[in-house]
Amino acid sequence: MNINKKRLIVLFSINVFIIVHILLWYKYGFQKVGTFSMNGIVTLLGFGLLNSAAAFFIIIVLITVFFGRVFCGWGCHFAFFQEFALRVLNKCGINPSIIHSRANIIQYVFLLKTITAIFEFWYIYGIPQFHINISDTQVMTSDLPRSPAIIASFLLFDAFLFIYLMGSRAFCRYVCPWAPLLALFENISFWRIRKIRECTGCMNCTRNCIMGITVHEEIAKHSAVVNANCIRCLSCKDACKNGTLGYKSGMSALSLTRKFRWLIPESGNYSIYVELFLVFCGIITAFYTQKYLGSFQTLLGAVWGLCFAVMIVKIVEKKRITITEFTPQNRSFLVLSLMLLLTFVWCWGTITPHETRLLMRGNRFMGVTEYDKAILTYRDAMNEYPSNKQIHTALALAYKNNGNYKEAINEYKALIAEDLENAVLRNNIGTVYYRKGEYDEAIKEYKKAILFDENLTAAYGNIGLIFLEKGNIEEAVSYLKKVFATEDEVYQYLLTYYRSKKGQI
Repeated sequence: MNINKKRLIVLFSINVFIIVHILLWYKYGFQKVGTFSMNGIVTLLGFGLLNSAAAFFIIIVLITVFFGRVFCGWGCHFAFFQEFALRVLNKCGINPSIIHSRANIIQYVFLLKTITAIFEFWYIYGIPQFHINISDTQVMTSDLPRSPAIIASFLLFDAFLFIYLMGSRAFCRYVCPWAPLLALFENISFWRIRKIRECTGCMNCTRNCIMGITVHEEIAKHSAVVNANCIRCLSCKDACKNGTLGYKSGMSALSLTRKFRWLIPESGNYSIYVELFLVFCGIITAFYTQKYLGSFQTLLGAVWGLCFAVMIVKIVEKKRITITEFTPQNRSFLVLSLMLLLTFVWCWGTITPHETRLLMRGNRFMGVTEYDKAILTYRDAMNEYPSNKQIHTALALAYKNNGNYKEAINEYKALIAEDLENAVLRNNIGTVYYRKGEYDEAIKEYKKAILFDENLTAAYGNIGLIFLEKGNIEEAVSYLKKVFATEDEVYQYLLTYYRSKKGQI
C-alpha cells in the first residue's frame, strides 16, 4: 500500500472520530471533552480559557515546531475530502494542474482578521484571566453549517470544483487561515524531507508533490525541502525509487536559507492583474457570505469567489483576449500593502457596533455572576444608547439576579409599557414579584404571560410552584400538568419538592 492510500485511511479515520465525538456530545450527552479546533487560539488568547480547543491548538503548534506541518498532511479533517475529491477526478481521467498564485494572500487576510478578533475581545471583556475548563466549548459554534445544502455546497465547491480549477489541496494553498500560522513555525522545524543519497534527477518527487513544490530543485540547492508549503505528506519520499529522500532531523529552513519563508509564491501562473481580480472576487464573496450566512461560511464564500474568478479568466484566455503583464519594481511591498489594506477594509466592514460591545461585556460579567459589574456596564450602555431594548432587558435581568427587585420591576414595567403583549417580559416581572414574596402580583403577571402565549410552559410551572408554596396542591397540579407530559412526572416533581422544601423559579 503506497503512502497516499495510508494517509487517506488516516484522514478518513479522523473524520469517523469527529462524527463519534459529535454523536456522543449531542445525542448521548457525553460532554466531558469539548471541541478540537484550531480556533482554540481565540479562546486561549481572547478569553484566557484553556479548553479542549485551546489545548489542541497548543499541541499542534508544538508538533509543527519539531516535525513541521504534519497536522496539515495527516491530521486535518478537511484534507480527507480534498484528497478523496482528487482521487475521484483522477479516476475520471481528470488530472488538475496545480496553479500557483499570489492570490493566496487571502489566507493571510483571514488570519489577520482572526487576530484582530482577539484584540476586540480584549476591548470588550478586558485582559483575559487564565482559567481551565476542558469541556467548555467557548469557540463560537452557533453558526456552524446545519443545512444539508450548505454542507453539500462546502464539499462540492471547496473540494471538487476548487481542486478541478486550481489543483490538489487548493483549499490548503489559497483559503485555509491556519496554513500561514503554522507556516511561521514550519520555518524553525527540525524534521523535514532531506537528501540522504545522491539524486538521479528523475523528478518523481516533484511530479508527486500534492502541494506543487519543486522538490528536486530544493533538494539540489539546500539538500532539504525548505518550502513552507510542505505538509510532510511523504509522497515525494514514497515516489523516489532511488531512496534519495528521507524524513530526518537536522537544521531548520531558517538556518539553511537564512531567509524567512512565506506561503506567498515568488512567481505565479497569472499576471498581477489576474491575481488582483482573484483576490477581489474571493474577498468580496467571503465578506457577504459571512454577513448573511455566518462566520463559518466565510471560507466557503472565498472559494465561491475564487472559482467564479478562475472560470472567468479561463473564458477570457480561451477567447485569446490579451491580459497585459505588469511587473512592479517592488512586488513584495505591493503584496504586503494589499494584504494589510484588505484586512483593514474587512475589519472596518465587520466591526462590532459599540453598543453591542457594551452589551457583550455586561453579558460576560453576568456569565461569571459578577452582577454589580454587569449593572454598571449596562447603565453606562443605557446612558449612551437609551433606546436599546436589549440593554434595557439585560439590565432588568441583572437587577433581578442581584436582588435589586425594585429597580428590576421599574425596568420591566418600562419595557412592558412599550410592548404590552410580550409574554416573556410578563413572565420575568412575575418572577421578580415571586422573589419579593408578592405571590398575588406574580400570579397576575404569569397569567397575562399565558394569555399572550399559551405555550409558555415556564409560566405554568411558576404558577404551579406558587400554589405549592401556598399549600394549594390541587391548583398546583392543574398547572403542573401543562408542564409535564405524564402524571408520573408531575408526582415525581411533587415528591422532589416536598423532600427539598425549596422552590426555585
